[in-house]
Amino acid sequence: MSDIRSSVIQRMEKLGTKYLILQFTGADGHLKGVEMSKYSFAKADQIGVDGSSIGFLRTKQSDMIIVPDPTTVTLVPWQDNTACVFCDLRSTDTHERIAADPRRILAEINKELFDGFQATYFARPEMEFYMLTSDLKPADNASYMVLPPMDKGYFLRKMIVEILDQLSIPFKTFHSEVGPGQHEIEFDSLPVIQAADSVQYFKQIAKMVALNHSEWIVSFMPKPFIDEAGNGMHIHQMVRSSTDDLFKGSENELSEFALHFIAGQLNHASEITAITNPIVNSYRRLVPGKEAPVYKTWGIANRTALIRVPGYEAGRLEYRAPDAATNVYFTLAFLLKAGLEGVRKKLEPPEEANFDADALSLKQLEEKGVELLPRSLKDALMEFKNSSLAKEILGTALHQEYYEARMNEWLDFTNEHSFEKQEITTWEISQYLDC
Repeated sequence: MSDIRSSVIQRMEKLGTKYLILQFTGADGHLKGVEMSKYSFAKADQIGVDGSSIGFLRTKQSDMIIVPDPTTVTLVPWQDNTACVFCDLRSTDTHERIAADPRRILAEINKELFDGFQATYFARPEMEFYMLTSDLKPADNASYMVLPPMDKGYFLRKMIVEILDQLSIPFKTFHSEVGPGQHEIEFDSLPVIQAADSVQYFKQIAKMVALNHSEWIVSFMPKPFIDEAGNGMHIHQMVRSSTDDLFKGSENELSEFALHFIAGQLNHASEITAITNPIVNSYRRLVPGKEAPVYKTWGIANRTALIRVPGYEAGRLEYRAPDAATNVYFTLAFLLKAGLEGVRKKLEPPEEANFDADALSLKQLEEKGVELLPRSLKDALMEFKNSSLAKEILGTALHQEYYEARMNEWLDFTNEHSFEKQEITTWEISQYLDC
């Protein structure tokens, strides 16, 4: 710990900061943290937290310590003299990373990839969100890729990307989206742990910029308006070694590795959905006709497919189901593990979907062998409960705790509301507006 502490303090001194926020992610996916002065941090042998308050860990497992990752020290842009750092969760006894640490779970599966193929998993998330007024209405009536003055969120969005640039979080494009008051910022590709950390930090940055510079609210809620586009978090995936792109075959076609990877993800898609889409409101978004995936298909340049291969870039797979309510470390871990299983077992994907699935009847889809993703959180949890893949990734205890927590959420909702009724309830708004 002393070497880690020294490295963190050196970075703080280089940044000219006096305070440090130690950030970590619980099993529920929420970013949490504790703040210390540089002086207090320098004297601390270890920093303890109550694990029962950071996700789904039971009280008997509650005592743990957080250990900073010095490579992640950066400025907190909305607070003078303050830095932050991402931390690992460790046991008080052995100081080993605990089984339920989301960063550990993702790191271990990425190590499986490296050990087997000397390659690294890269991710490039697309982050969609709404800007809302204080009475929870869209902040403007802009639509896809319009410009100011119709795009009234332009200046707030620009402030967000200026901070990303200041913090060296790479991004590609940023623009208004389909829904009124909806926006998207697309990251550049990053090694998977860095990509997950960036998603966590970005969500906080976007919300804090809105809080500090406007009367608007930024929300990543998957479906705040029943008749408007939902907020997705499409995950673009790449697997690269130091010399090769493992998804690219000859003449810019998909490699056998990529096809097996697709097959593994499709094979486990139903089991994964409780992770990628973990809340009741997630399933308001996963409906036909809104450019959200409903069908377990893959296709080139096909936006109705669960896995889209961009028509102009064969070395990238876009998994389109996730939303920002997910624990991003878990989502990336599940996607990588499922893909690797497809590679190891040499699974073959179904025939490419070169059709608009939204335009077909259920009978026509059945004739083509197209299956649906789970239609509600309860349906997804039933698949997750019986998933050997989920138990392997999370471990038996965390798998059960995740299932119970999400099922309790479903029961809380259905005690008062019917999911079949096509509306966004006040229950959903109160639970998920700040997800």
